[in-house]
Amino acid sequence: MRLIRKFLRWFTCRFPRLVNWVLRRPVTATSFATLTVAALVAAIFLVPPLFAPCGDGMSADATDACVGINLDSSQFRKDEPEHMRELEKTVRAANEAVTDNYVSVVLLQDMTPNEGIDTRLYPDLYADIEGALAGTWRANHTAAFQGSVPKVKLFLANMGSQYASWSEAVDKISEHAAAHHVVSVIGLGQSLDNTRAAAAKLTGQAHLPVIGATVTGDTMNLTPEGRLNTGFFRTSPTNTHSVAAAARYIAGIEPDPSRVAIVQDNVPGDDYTQTLGAMAVKEMPAAHRFPFTSPGPLPPNVSRADPLLTQFAYLDQNLCSVAPTVVYFTGRGIDLGPFVQSWTQGNTPCANGKLTVVTGDDGGSSINEASLRDAVRGGHVRVLFTSLASPDEWGPCNGSGEQAAYNTFQAVFTGKPGACDGQPVRADDGTTPLAFSVADLGSGEGILTHDAMMVAVTAARRAANGVADTVVRAPLSQIGLIEEMRCQNAVRGASGSIQFSPDQAQYGNPVEKPFPVVEIRADGSTGTVWNKAVTPAVAKTSC
Repeated sequence: MRLIRKFLRWFTCRFPRLVNWVLRRPVTATSFATLTVAALVAAIFLVPPLFAPCGDGMSADATDACVGINLDSSQFRKDEPEHMRELEKTVRAANEAVTDNYVSVVLLQDMTPNEGIDTRLYPDLYADIEGALAGTWRANHTAAFQGSVPKVKLFLANMGSQYASWSEAVDKISEHAAAHHVVSVIGLGQSLDNTRAAAAKLTGQAHLPVIGATVTGDTMNLTPEGRLNTGFFRTSPTNTHSVAAAARYIAGIEPDPSRVAIVQDNVPGDDYTQTLGAMAVKEMPAAHRFPFTSPGPLPPNVSRADPLLTQFAYLDQNLCSVAPTVVYFTGRGIDLGPFVQSWTQGNTPCANGKLTVVTGDDGGSSINEASLRDAVRGGHVRVLFTSLASPDEWGPCNGSGEQAAYNTFQAVFTGKPGACDGQPVRADDGTTPLAFSVADLGSGEGILTHDAMMVAVTAARRAANGVADTVVRAPLSQIGLIEEMRCQNAVRGASGSIQFSPDQAQYGNPVEKPFPVVEIRADGSTGTVWNKAVTPAVAKTSC
C-alpha cells in the first residue's frame, strides 16, 4: 500500500492537468479507464527509475534509499558520489576472493546521509569504510589477527538517514546472518537513541555481538529500557573520559575558570551532545554556560548553517559579556563551522577576538569545513578536539610498541612504507595492496573502525578454532572471549592497546586508551598538541 500511495502522489505531481481533467468529469467507466490507462503507461515507461530495485538483502525506505545488508555491494541510492561507488566495488572484489571457511562482519552505519538533515555526511563515512577494509585486508592477507583462518568478508549495511530505518536494517541482517556467516556487527556511527536501539536489537534478536567504533555516548552500553547490553563493546572511550581530558587540557592553557565558557547543545535524542554537555558542567562547574538547540531536519533547499548563524549571532552577544578565552563546544562537529564563523564575522564588541574552541571527538568531522578553515586562517581562533585516535599521537618515532602497531596499520591503509620503519606491508599471497590517502586518518575514525574489525576478527577466530561453522552456529559464544580481552589477552590496535573494563558499571568500555587533543589547521591538516590523558587502567587484581 505504501508503494501504491507513493506512486499516486508521484503521478498526481507529474501529471496534474490530466488528473484534474479526469476528476472534473462525471465518474464513468470511460473516465476511470482513461486515468487507469494513463497511470499504467506512466508506470511502464516512467516509473522504473523511481522504484529502482534495491540489491540483495535490502529494501527501499521512504526516501528511495536502500536499507539493510548490502550482500552484492550494489548502490545504496542512485545519486551516490563516485568515491562511495569505488569503495563498494572494493568491498565486492574483496568478498569475491573469499570462497569457503569464512566468517562475515557487517559495518552498520547511515550509508545514505542527506545534507541539511544528517550531521555526518559522505566525507565522514569514507574513512570508516576504508578502516574496515584495511582490517579485512590484514585479516585475509597477513597473520596479524590471530592467524589467517577463517577468512573474512565485509558487508556494508545501511540504517538510512538519521538512522531512521534501524529496525528494518537489523531485521535484514538477522534474516541473512546464517546464510552469509555473519558473526558480528561493527561501527554504528553516531551515539543517537536510534543507534542504541539498533545495538540492543542486534544482540537481543539477531544474537550478534556489536563492537562500536566511534560511538562515545555514555549510555550506549545500555538498552533503551536502561538495562546493561551485555553484547555491546566499543573501541572508543566514552564522553565522560573525553570531557575529563578536555578539562585537564583547558586548565593548562587557561587557569582562570571564569574565562571559560560552555556552549551547550540541548537537542533531544542525541546521546553524544547530551552526555558531553552534562559531563562538561560536572568537570568545569565554574565555567559560564550558554545553551542552544541545534536544528532538526530542514527542507532540502535550506542549509543547516543558516538557522545556526542566526542563533549564534544572538548567543555571541551574551558570550561577549564574560569575555572568554576558551569555549568548550558540546555540539556536533558539523556545527563548529557556523559557530566560529559567527564569532569571527559577527557584529559584537568581541567579534574576531582571540578564542580557543575545544570540542569532543565529533569535531573531526569539521576538518574539511570551509568556514572553519577560513576562521582558523585568520589567526584569531584555534579549534581543537579530543580525538579518539590520531596519526601522530605517539610523537616522533621512538620505537614504542604502540607506535609500531600504528605504523604497520598506516602502511596497510596507504599501501606505502610505514613512516617510522620505511617498510611496506606485503600480502602473504601477493594480493594488491590498498591505496587510501593518509589524510583520511586525520579524524581518527578510520583508525577506530579498523580496530573494531580487529576485535571482531580476533574474537571470531578464537571461537572458531579454525572452522567457521563453529562460531557461525553460535555467534554469541564470542562475548565471553571479548570480555577477556584485557591484560595478557589485550589486542594491540592502531589506536593503542584494546582491553575491556572488568567493572560491570563500565561494561564494554575500553580502558587505558589515550586521549590526544588535536588541532585543526587552516589547510585541513591536523596535529596532536597534547597527549597526557588516558582512560582509567585495568586494576592489577583483575589480571
